[in-house]
Amino acid sequence: MSRLSVYWPEEANLSDHSADEPRIIPFRRSSQTAESDPRTLDVVTRARLLFSNRRCQDCSYPVVEPIELADSVKNRNGLAIPGTATLVGFRCCGCKSEWSV
Repeated sequence: MSRLSVYWPEEANLSDHSADEPRIIPFRRSSQTAESDPRTLDVVTRARLLFSNRRCQDCSYPVVEPIELADSVKNRNGLAIPGTATLVGFRCCGCKSEWSV
């Protein structure tokens, strides 16, 4: 069995390698992949939106459900990954009023 070492591209010098030395595969940082998708909402921002809209704006009913688009990321089983869909608004379970984000 061979060993695979993972290095960040900044730490690796890709031009200096010999034939017997293993090659280094560069990986993008996770922050670069998140910035490439403009619809991705930051986890902290999403949590703040959910917290600030936890009560109805009209009747102060304590049960509010988020309204999300059907564009969530799917896992390898084809199921939606929670928290990855685009959050567009909220709906009160008491008076049925809706408001946008």
